[in-house]
Amino acid sequence: MKYKSNILEMIHENAMANFEIGAISEARMQEYDEMCLVKTPDPVYKTEQTEEPEKLTSNIKPLLATT
Repeated sequence: MKYKSNILEMIHENAMANFEIGAISEARMQEYDEMCLVKTPDPVYKTEQTEEPEKLTSNIKPLLATT
């Protein structure tokens, strides 16, 4: 987890301890998460094409011929 600041890290850790003993609700803990944690963007997965398509199919054709 990455925190927005050192003080928010301490606040979040305190909130987490209270959440673990049932002193605060899950909804309240989510509010602390939003307030204290740095939001990271969802990873974007890109497929990198290392070979040209015709090279890929030319490698497959001999395999198909043997079956």
